[in-house]
Amino acid sequence: MNLAAMLWEAYSPAGSTHREARSLAPRRVTPFTIDPLPADHRRGLIGVGVTSLISTISTGILFIVFTYRLIYWRKYHSTYIGYNQYIILIYNLLLADFQQAVGFLLALHWAITNRISADSHICFAQGWLLQIGDPSSGLFVLAIAVHTFAMVLMGRKLSHRWFITCVCCVWAFAALLTLIPTLRHGRQTYVPSGAWCWIDEVYDADRLWTHYVWIFVSEFGSVVLYTILFFHLRHQVAQSALLGRGQKEHLRRLRRVIGYMVLYPIAYLILSLPLAAGRMATARGNTLSVSYFCTAGAVIASSGFVDVVMYTLTRRALLMDSEPSNVDRFYSSQRIGHSHTTTVTAEHKQSRLDISILHRRQVTERDTRRDRDGSTDSIVQPIELGELGKVYQKTTIEITTEPAEENSTSPGSSVNEMRMPPPPRTWHRRLEE
Repeated sequence: MNLAAMLWEAYSPAGSTHREARSLAPRRVTPFTIDPLPADHRRGLIGVGVTSLISTISTGILFIVFTYRLIYWRKYHSTYIGYNQYIILIYNLLLADFQQAVGFLLALHWAITNRISADSHICFAQGWLLQIGDPSSGLFVLAIAVHTFAMVLMGRKLSHRWFITCVCCVWAFAALLTLIPTLRHGRQTYVPSGAWCWIDEVYDADRLWTHYVWIFVSEFGSVVLYTILFFHLRHQVAQSALLGRGQKEHLRRLRRVIGYMVLYPIAYLILSLPLAAGRMATARGNTLSVSYFCTAGAVIASSGFVDVVMYTLTRRALLMDSEPSNVDRFYSSQRIGHSHTTTVTAEHKQSRLDISILHRRQVTERDTRRDRDGSTDSIVQPIELGELGKVYQKTTIEITTEPAEENSTSPGSSVNEMRMPPPPRTWHRRLEE
């Protein structure tokens, strides 16, 4: 039966007689089989399948385009796009959304065959994909929130190697959450549960600790982090009158990047909460209808399509405003350069006084790119002293730096930016008495 015929039978008035005739057939409902499906159940699965089909196609296409541009990046970008950590996080979020969408797409198989059976390999595949897809989507949404939090409050980000290691660890953790119940209970782990195949209801502990806990941690952890960021930026805006014009521009760009990133946890919270709340209500002994679970399933199955739409609308601005030259510069411009010069005089002698400049140290901001935005020129000149015995003199100069204004012809360009002059040299002088 093709999809069009199935939709006609499920929703058209002409198919009502056929549905009534099939509903009179003996129904076998066991923990491992539902045959045939009730009419409302079947219609709900069709809705879930159609929604997930849209998400599967959209996330699959964007994932392929992403992969192509990561491989052949020289055709489209002057620098490797894989160094943009926001882009890599969204790339992995799309992969998680794709697995989740394919898992819900298998609901069309149950609607076509009009039965759900735990003996089918489709049941095991659906349970596995949903078990790894739901938590991994939430974990990468949380990773985006943590990354944004670190960038804003600390002005730092991981090196590329450590960042890729953390991404691999997220996937390893998601795979572990899927393997734990599967290895514990074997082939009968995934059975008809609610409206589709998932972990058996008798394994409530596995459901809670390998699935729901991490969904709720991702949802509310992201909300907490972005709430802190909101008040932090509000404080920054209140002090913006004290900032230079260049710093105000960087602050504006930073707020825009955070505005883009906050869309993903908001969407995840709205789309995943109905199904998670329904499952938790069932675990507490409440009874919810199959129609509720099908509706909640259709909502969460659309998360992949929603993420694709959000990325498509914000892609161009995200690529420009999330570059280190635009975001990190706001923090480096606020840092203070310290110059310390220590002058020590020796014992008084008849012929000469040896003056040695023992230590000169300059602390500069950490910058991962070649361009710099501040400079601390050598303004401490050698100090000539009289005949002093055992005198220690220390001069400390604090210099506040602010980046020069950008004078580029296109947003995000850093070609014409002011370059930092070379650091001051340190030399030793011997002064005659």
